[in-house]
Parts: sequence; structure tokens; C-alpha cells
Amino acid sequence: MHVGVVGINHRQASLRLRELLAKTCHKWFRIGKGFEHDEKFILLSTCNRTEIYFSSENLADTHSTILTIIRKEVSEDFDQRLYSFFGIDCFYHLSRVTAGLDSAIIWETEIQGQVKAAYESTAALSPLTKDLHYLFQKGLKNGKFIRSRFQSSRGMPDIEHALLQCGRDFFNDFQNRRVLFVGASAINLKILAFLKNKGVQNISLCNRTDSRGLRHASRLNIEYLPWSRFAHWHRYDWIVFGTKSDKHLLSSQFLPKLREKKLIFDLCVPRNVDPMMNRHPSITLQNIDQIHQTLKTRRQKLSHLMAKAEELLCSAVARQVVSYKNKDKVIPIVA
Repeated sequence: MHVGVVGINHRQASLRLRELLAKTCHKWFRIGKGFEHDEKFILLSTCNRTEIYFSSENLADTHSTILTIIRKEVSEDFDQRLYSFFGIDCFYHLSRVTAGLDSAIIWETEIQGQVKAAYESTAALSPLTKDLHYLFQKGLKNGKFIRSRFQSSRGMPDIEHALLQCGRDFFNDFQNRRVLFVGASAINLKILAFLKNKGVQNISLCNRTDSRGLRHASRLNIEYLPWSRFAHWHRYDWIVFGTKSDKHLLSSQFLPKLREKKLIFDLCVPRNVDPMMNRHPSITLQNIDQIHQTLKTRRQKLSHLMAKAEELLCSAVARQVVSYKNKDKVIPIVA
């Protein structure tokens, strides 16, 4: 298989370095962009990772081109933080990613949708090689297979429980606090529904695209804060950021006078909130890495299940690679 991947994730790099790499890759490897006739790219960018999947006749040259571009844009030393996989190793890596085995939160569900969205949106705008089609179609299938076998296991760590526990510790009456979700992303909507189910009723949603935000607010029966009134964020006690933005939405330079303490979660990479905000005496700011750290102990308890999942996944990938080598036909694009 003529496929490869260059990437960086939460294990190899700090949040700041992941931000720099994410911005660079969005600039150079966005949907539909290619450098040579036979070079094709799929960019997967989440809060935990930024990965460039590629296919070409000469994988070594394409790999070298990617690294050269990143080195020109990023001044910090990052070479030892990157990982690269080719052929079957790339296939196995994507299957692990899609299954949630390479995530900070084991068997998380969001990554499945993020991988699918990256693949389908790229395929809709740019012709891909049959190798990339097979890679992502089977990778998504493997992710569903592993998750269906293990997701029902008790004691699984998840981000919504981490946020709920932090809210309980921070507020004595957390159920009565005003909560604002900035961004109608999948992770935000998941956490929002979870908190509402736990008795937090005073919830509002703010989204850059008002039509989409209003649709979700109506479905969830919550209040909607128009994007034009986002400056009123300080009227809320508990703010959760989960939207894409190239610049900080909250900055310490334009901070209004705060009368009450604020609990802010920034789930994004690049970050939505200026890290300097945490120096304010009335603000407690938690980024995605800090949240994951609270789930580390629960993750360690699942090591025996992860070993079983890795074994099943390895066997599935090996069978699929053999099957692919024995077939010489174009794999259709998933609608």
C-alpha cells in the first residue's frame, strides 16, 4: 500500500507545540491541496493530534517534502516529537486512532466522526488514490468493530465525567450555575447533553453560525446566545469552549471587570482562550491536557482490555492487507 502518515499527538508534544503544528498543517495541507500530480493528502486535526495522511508513487520524497514545509514554518525543535508510519504500519495506526486506542480517552466516540469527516470532506473535493480510499474505509470499519466489542465496559474514562467532577468541586451549587457552551461541536453537544441529564438546567449555547446554533438550542430546549453578543460571556459562571478558531476568542487584554469566580474549560487546539487568563484571580482555566491528566488513573485500569483490543485489531489489519494485495480494483468512495 502506497500510504504514509506524519503526525504529532498529546503523548509526544506539549499543547503549545501541537498548536503550532496544527496551524501550519491547516495552512499547507488543507482539503484539496496537493503539490505534485500524484500526491494526495488527508489532514486529520483534533484537540489531541494533527496528522497528515498521504499517498504517492514515492513516499520517501513526499515525506521529505512535508517535513521541509513544516520546518520552514515552525521555529521550535519538533523533529523528535513527530512520528511517521508507512504501508501496513500506517494502516494499523489509523485503525488504532479510529478505534480510540490512541486517544487520551480510551474508546472515545468523537474520533470516529472526526476521521470520517476528514476523509469524506477531502474525497468530495479532491480525487484520492484507491490506497487512501481503502485505508480510511477499512480504518473506520475497524474502529467500529473494536468499539462495539469493548465500549460497553464499565469504568471507562470520559471527558464529560471529568468536567462534571471539576464543576462539583468548584461550585457548591453547580446545578444552579449559569453554563455557556461556545461552539456547537460534537464534543460540546455531548457534554452539554450529559450535564443537562445530571441536573444542570441553566445552560446556553453560543455558535459562530447562528442558524446551526439555534437549531441545536431548539432541539436541546436551551437558551441561545447570538454570536454578536458573545462579549457577554462574563455573565456566565461556567464556560466551555469547543470551536475552531485561528485566534484567541478570550484574551487577557480585553478582560471585563469580574465580580464572581469563573470556571473555564478550553477543549480546543489551537486554543480558544489565552493561557494568560489563568493568572486572573477570578478565573480558573483548564485546557485539554489538564483535563486528560485527571483521567489518567482510570485509563491505567483498562490496560488489560486494551491489550485484548490491540490483539484483535492487529489480526483484522493483517487479514485486510492480504485481501487488498489480492485485489486489483478501485474502491468506491463512501457517499
